[in-house]
Amino acid sequence: MSPENNDQEYIEGLLHHTPVIVDSIYQRFATKEKRFILQKGGSVRDAVHVFEEALMDIYFYARRHPITVSTFEPFIMLLCKRIWEQELERRGQRIAGLEAEENAALTRDDMLDVEDVLKEGEKRRLAHNAYNQLNDNCKDLLRLSLTDTLQEDIAVETKIPVSNLPTARCECYSTLFRDLSTKLKGNNTAKEDLLSSDRFLSGQMSDTEKKEFDARMKTDPALNQQVKRFFLFRQLLAQKICPDPDRDAMQLQLFNHRNAWFSPKESTPTPIRNLVILIAMVAAGVAVMLYVSPWHKNIYRQFSSTEMQIPAIDSLRLPEEAIQQFNHGHFQQAVVILNKVLVTNPGNLYARFYRGVSLVDVNQQSAARNDLVTVYNNSTELRFEAAFYMGLSFLREGNKQECLDWLLKIPPGAPNYIKVQKLIEELR
Repeated sequence: MSPENNDQEYIEGLLHHTPVIVDSIYQRFATKEKRFILQKGGSVRDAVHVFEEALMDIYFYARRHPITVSTFEPFIMLLCKRIWEQELERRGQRIAGLEAEENAALTRDDMLDVEDVLKEGEKRRLAHNAYNQLNDNCKDLLRLSLTDTLQEDIAVETKIPVSNLPTARCECYSTLFRDLSTKLKGNNTAKEDLLSSDRFLSGQMSDTEKKEFDARMKTDPALNQQVKRFFLFRQLLAQKICPDPDRDAMQLQLFNHRNAWFSPKESTPTPIRNLVILIAMVAAGVAVMLYVSPWHKNIYRQFSSTEMQIPAIDSLRLPEEAIQQFNHGHFQQAVVILNKVLVTNPGNLYARFYRGVSLVDVNQQSAARNDLVTVYNNSTELRFEAAFYMGLSFLREGNKQECLDWLLKIPPGAPNYIKVQKLIEELR
């Protein structure tokens, strides 16, 4: 039975990352979602992010809970709108009446499922963002601790003695939950309780300790609630940062659909586009016949596309003109504007990152690397994007090994990890 006749197949198709179902979802809903985001003040990159987050939220939720929908289109559209609403709130903006047109088409159970999927997805995003703010040692320790890795192997990998691992993990989790509690307006867990909860959930308590802690939870509702919250966030974080071939396969499918449905460039009228395609095919044929090898340029163009985003911090706001020039591919003009920004505010890492990206595109690789290395060493948020464009700067010069060296600095769980792995496959 096709998805047109059974909307529940969309959920099953996402759960099992079935290519034909994922393709059908993009064909039927991606353009509508993109149109909505653009009408509500977002960019194409915002539309990509929201659509992919919505699909991954459904995917992760369906792996943990049974979910049934009566009509998929209003379900996915309302979820996208809710995610965008939360993103706008983070940016200090609001839009009203997002779901009015969808309410009539959704059952009460559908509405409750949308809210449940959204709440779990938002917690996952918060947990992952908090994780990305940790230092590299904590990231490695928590990532290894959330797998089945033996404590002795974790000790070797992290260079922390086995006896010190619980305390080290507790310090990392304490930092993580301090940030989460602030955003969720919850109470911080005492370090002693956090340490005990971690050992309890990790199976590192003796039978006697486990019985005592279990008995304490039954008589202490606050502790019981904190352990449940800790357990949930451990699971949600593991979904993002631990090795998972099924998740990676799903994300790779989304990545492969990205350029087809969310091109940042304005659409070219069909007759002209067809002519351009024909000319490109002829040019490619001529290149082959003349023994010209444009492989590295083609790969660069395939993976270099990005769009300038507006930072949430007011002091880092970038000029509207710079955003327009960059997003229209006028990189030399963008460099001129960003130069002025950095003269007055040399610590603006967003401006430095986008200037570095622009310089890569205009083939000023040495200057680009100066910017990108600075961002890599000083920005948690842009660190792995900077590493990616460092790799591309060497790719433009045909230096595959240096490119790979930088790409391999980007760990599993990084926002651009799937794109990085795809590029590594192309290079090898």
